[in-house]
Amino acid sequence: MIAIFGLLLASIAVMYRGDLSRDDLEADYFTDDSHYLNAAIDDLDGNPVTISVHYTDAGTVGDPVVVLLHGMFASLHTFAPWTASLVEAGYRVIAVDLPNHGLTGNFSDNTLSTRRSAALVKYLLDDLGVTSCTISGNSMGGGVAWYFVSEYHAVDGFSVEGLVLIDAVYPDLVDGGPAGLSALLSRPRLGRFLSKMTPRFLLKGILKDVYGSASVLSEATVDRYYDLLRKEGNREAIVLALRETSEDDGLDRLTRIRDAAVPVLVLWGDEDGWIGKDYAVRFQTALSLSDDAVIVYDGLGHVPMEEDPESTGADLIAFLATHRP
Repeated sequence: MIAIFGLLLASIAVMYRGDLSRDDLEADYFTDDSHYLNAAIDDLDGNPVTISVHYTDAGTVGDPVVVLLHGMFASLHTFAPWTASLVEAGYRVIAVDLPNHGLTGNFSDNTLSTRRSAALVKYLLDDLGVTSCTISGNSMGGGVAWYFVSEYHAVDGFSVEGLVLIDAVYPDLVDGGPAGLSALLSRPRLGRFLSKMTPRFLLKGILKDVYGSASVLSEATVDRYYDLLRKEGNREAIVLALRETSEDDGLDRLTRIRDAAVPVLVLWGDEDGWIGKDYAVRFQTALSLSDDAVIVYDGLGHVPMEEDPESTGADLIAFLATHRP
């Protein structure tokens, strides 16, 4: 019994990692273009819930707006190279840390949903006086992006000029994502304690699987993912946050986007082990896209915009130029 207890303590010592405060993280991850906004959106019953959201706003007010939304366990920093290229090409870029990611906090009622994330993005754009944009999202952020378009395009004068889906969550997808870390962080009985069992080597191993064979995972990238995952409240929210439920039909939302003729570009990594490239074909079918609107990158994985920002960024800018107002 003593030996088992000792083994347990040793395992905890190896695996346990404490939180990092937002104040400490700001030194490395709050950029010259960073801002916070105290936002409030309605829950399904019409009651306001609040959140402090971190976003960056780069480029010139008046230039066409591109909104960038990251995936699970990532942050807006994954789009830093894209942001620089887009600003140079004459675009205003607004990137958002989604709830419980990066430097953004949790909703005041500890409840999450794609609907809420999309509403938060709209709240931010309204606050900034933005009435039109192209919106792009990777993985989880891709799900928020297509939900946003279906919900807000052509409503009250707001216009979506384009949608870019990067290895995006599909409406009926239930098993995409980082299986190792998701499993570690989704044990409700162990909850808050288990959420802290996230050593850097575990995250690094998962990120290696995220990247394709043609990509190089730098130690600086691992540090960024790891530091921001450990922001106070982020890991606990993954385990303990409630899920807002509704009878919403995601496939119907894709039909709305198709019928509204919103320009769409789908970018995918050929070696994505989280959300396979067959989902790119599903998006193509559901949105009635031409073959030219779907680009699959050899040797890249789940985050192609981070793995090869030059090639993916050039394809994005070409798409934007075609549909620039």
